[in-house]
Amino acid sequence: MKTIFFILLFIITFNLQAQPPNKFYTRIGGNGYDVGYDVKQTLDNGYIITGSTSSMGIGNTDMYLLKLDSMGQIKFQSTFGNANNDIGKSVIQLIDSSYVIVGYTNSIGFGGYDIFLVKADKYGALVWQKTIGGTDWDFANSLQQTSDGGFIIAGSTYSYGYGNADGYVVKTDANGNITWSKTYGGANDDEFKSVIQTADGGYALCGYTKSYGDINGDAWVFKLLTNGDSAYSYKYNFGLYDAYNDIKELASSDFILGGAKTYNTAKQRESIFVRINALGQIVFQAEDGQIGSDEEYFKVDISNSSYGTYAALENSYESGPTFKEQIKLLLLNSLGYYFNGGALGGNGDDECTSFSLVKKESSKGYIAVGFTYSYNSILSDVLVFKYDSLLSYGTNITGLTDENYLLKINCIYPTPFQTIVNLDIDNRSIIKIEVFSIDGNIVYEQESELQKNKLD
Repeated sequence: MKTIFFILLFIITFNLQAQPPNKFYTRIGGNGYDVGYDVKQTLDNGYIITGSTSSMGIGNTDMYLLKLDSMGQIKFQSTFGNANNDIGKSVIQLIDSSYVIVGYTNSIGFGGYDIFLVKADKYGALVWQKTIGGTDWDFANSLQQTSDGGFIIAGSTYSYGYGNADGYVVKTDANGNITWSKTYGGANDDEFKSVIQTADGGYALCGYTKSYGDINGDAWVFKLLTNGDSAYSYKYNFGLYDAYNDIKELASSDFILGGAKTYNTAKQRESIFVRINALGQIVFQAEDGQIGSDEEYFKVDISNSSYGTYAALENSYESGPTFKEQIKLLLLNSLGYYFNGGALGGNGDDECTSFSLVKKESSKGYIAVGFTYSYNSILSDVLVFKYDSLLSYGTNITGLTDENYLLKINCIYPTPFQTIVNLDIDNRSIIKIEVFSIDGNIVYEQESELQKNKLD
């Protein structure tokens, strides 16, 4: 059966079953400030997002947990926190389909801000929550489950350590109870931005230090033993201010890192992508900066595309007549140089904070999250982009659910479409069709009886 609809620049969604789209984008939010800080693919091939929201919950901002299905449709939304500010920065899914989120809170805890560690079940309901820190400010940026079932957390602390802010790393058991914690730094500001468990059972961290080397800040790499003691640390000076934001381990035990350097007194930034060996020696470094723009790699990963070795997420503040922030997801070659990808976003500022690989064969690519002041958002909304393996994100979102009507779709073509879309569908007595604009408003809906070869 074939049906033809004439639709001009609308986003189309159907209540039916189908294969996940290879690319889409959408925004999610209410009347407040809604931000996504981390996203991962889930065991059911959907996506889990954490961030913050002032559109719902009970505080100024609440930790936000948002579950999407593989089509980009909302499955549940949950908030955690109390009367003040609660932020989610990193999320993981466990093997039992539950979720663990880390961020920070000044609603509960010991004083100032504290690390906020939350476990939710597969439906988003609270299982337990923990606060970690002292009487001053303590923040978490990164979370990973460890081989013993516990968790490793990295961030910064003003409550403990040696100086103003120090790099803070905390190891917990599976129930969020502290096993050990360590601070690293000196008299000035030091911070860990990302942590991973390495193949040898230890940990690798990256961030910046203002205590050692350049007072403006040097990029910082730390390697820890399994008990949290320091194995080695290295600092790197590329410009006036340097920082690493993300670290990944390669099969060779080398590390790839993404971050930025500030290359002039106007504090303009340039993205840096670096590979180092276990001795801290730079195997290669690549830069992706343009005169008149501020650029910074926030996330890096090993690409799942046959066309490249690495992928990197970059935000770029482009100077010129618009002065707006844009998002760049890039493919990098074996030496870290950009060869595919480009800027995207709307008329306002748009920023992505995290991306991860999508590994299912039928929808391989990348999922990215951040926030937008474009696309008719009210204040800021969570922004989600699903890219295919070549970093195309399409011009529309196609969302499909099976809440009320079950229908099998054989084909939608062409994708993306401009004015005409064709659907090949199985026979069904009744079908409900809803067409949405990018605002999320229904612009057309129809519930019709299907005849054998024609839908009226």
